[in-house]
Amino acid sequence: MTPASITGVSHFYAMIGHPVAQVRTPTVLNAYLSEHGIDGVMVTFDVLPETVPPFFEMLKGWRNCRGCGVTVPHKQVAFDHCDDASDRAVRTGAVNMIKRANDGRLIGDMTDGSGFLAALAGHDVTVNGKRVVLVGAGGAGSAIAHAVAESGAARLAVIDVDETRRAALINSLQHHYAGIAVTGDPGDSANIDVLINATPMGMRPEDPLPFPLDDVAPMALVADAVTKPVTTRFLEMAKARGCKIQRGHEMAEAQLPIFLELLEVVPPDTGKP
Repeated sequence: MTPASITGVSHFYAMIGHPVAQVRTPTVLNAYLSEHGIDGVMVTFDVLPETVPPFFEMLKGWRNCRGCGVTVPHKQVAFDHCDDASDRAVRTGAVNMIKRANDGRLIGDMTDGSGFLAALAGHDVTVNGKRVVLVGAGGAGSAIAHAVAESGAARLAVIDVDETRRAALINSLQHHYAGIAVTGDPGDSANIDVLINATPMGMRPEDPLPFPLDDVAPMALVADAVTKPVTTRFLEMAKARGCKIQRGHEMAEAQLPIFLELLEVVPPDTGKP
């Protein structure tokens, strides 16, 4: 869809974050909309944190906007501005997708966890019975942590520089999944089966590694939620060690079917998403 083809009856999807240059969802969604002849477009908005509340007030009255994607650092604040949310969004206290209902209500969902597991399945890897280390207890990290615990990981270690945020996530996981060993101690790196970076570290060339890789075993899978660069230095080093890797865009692209269903995106030629 080109700017010239946007008319008064076109509908919109927003994607907000700060920054937004790294996001993959607009590229994937707009390709889908174009391929299926849907008169809509996703537009990115680089929204400063202090202007997020008025953005959502505006969204409630933006009648030709069907919904909104949310990326860092707004996922948790966005949850506070939803009128309703899915159970998994409530458990994590964050949303990454919002449907705007016809009456203006905002209905949120958090799909980073299910997207992560779907991408993992593409590598023929599951977390069931595995020892997992997760770096990052923010919106994406919380969603991934809950999905990993729900899927039967044997041990889940959560690391975050914000001690309060890390402790809150660990307490939530221990409350909801009593049968899983949840801790703040990563233990011996050689015993890690799945290592996940769910922080923004790696978006800039000068960023430190989110977790040391020196002792991580070559049979481990190392995943990153960062989508730009496509392959972070963290993943490059993990691959050089012989580890299987999962790139951030894989998690993002695995969420497209969920986004289409939530926002009821229906191709005119089939009547089905």
